[in-house]
Amino acid sequence: MSQHIVLSSRMEADIMQIAALHGLLDFALSECLAGNDVDGTVLEGAVVLTRHIRRKFRHLTNALLSREAVMP
Repeated sequence: MSQHIVLSSRMEADIMQIAALHGLLDFALSECLAGNDVDGTVLEGAVVLTRHIRRKFRHLTNALLSREAVMP
């Protein structure tokens, strides 16, 4: 028998935000690699995105590990 985890709406929102932020990070890094970051602002944005993603991911994993998710 398999277990299903029911996530709170807050956790679902965090997962969606992590996915969206990851897409932005991918775009920012692609722009840097394409040479479209003359003044370094895109790279600075990539650093900010990386830190924000890490914070969101840490919050989500802590919530999962502390059983905020409900296992029916």
